[in-house]
Amino acid sequence: NALAYQYILAGNGLFIRAETHFFEALLLIAPCIVRGLAPLHHHFRLKVPRIPVRLLDTILADARRARRPGGGLNEVLYQFHHHGQTIQVKKPSQQTTATSVLATGMDDAAIDDASIICDLHSHGNMRAFFSRTDDDDEQATKAYVVIGKLDTEPEIWLRVGVYGYWQPLSVTAVFTGCGSFKDLYLKEASPDAPTTMNENELPCIDTEQR
Repeated sequence: NALAYQYILAGNGLFIRAETHFFEALLLIAPCIVRGLAPLHHHFRLKVPRIPVRLLDTILADARRARRPGGGLNEVLYQFHHHGQTIQVKKPSQQTTATSVLATGMDDAAIDDASIICDLHSHGNMRAFFSRTDDDDEQATKAYVVIGKLDTEPEIWLRVGVYGYWQPLSVTAVFTGCGSFKDLYLKEASPDAPTTMNENELPCIDTEQR
């Protein structure tokens, strides 16, 4: 067993596996056909109590107050700290604009705080999606959430990250519900895609001895 993560070759591609105090995850990172090996499927298992949905509603109310003088919304960053039987939501010191949020005044100990199970940031009234900037920033092993369309039809998107690889998940994999949000995973994600592969469209590796 690797201390931080493992790469696993299976019949349907290359996977990465990691385990933290909060969850274990197995993500497909490079689909391909590997003859002679059994297939696997991406997997996520939460090892601690789920985060109460009321905290999402609290965040929605707070994010709606992050307004510029003209009335538009700025982005906001929140962090969920899981202490086993208690869960805290903290809003670190940050610089915010309509299209960005940057945590400030955080030393390495704060950034790497082992109690953080999930980072959440808002997109104001834009749709909820993970940008290229998010991909560059979200390199740890934790859950990541983005929320959007806060003043109209609030929506939410969740993914689990493992050292720069990600897998979309239902919000209820980590939270007890969606609250006032529409879960985009239920609308857009294709959780079975890794196992519905066309051999003519994927690279093939033959591990059988001839």
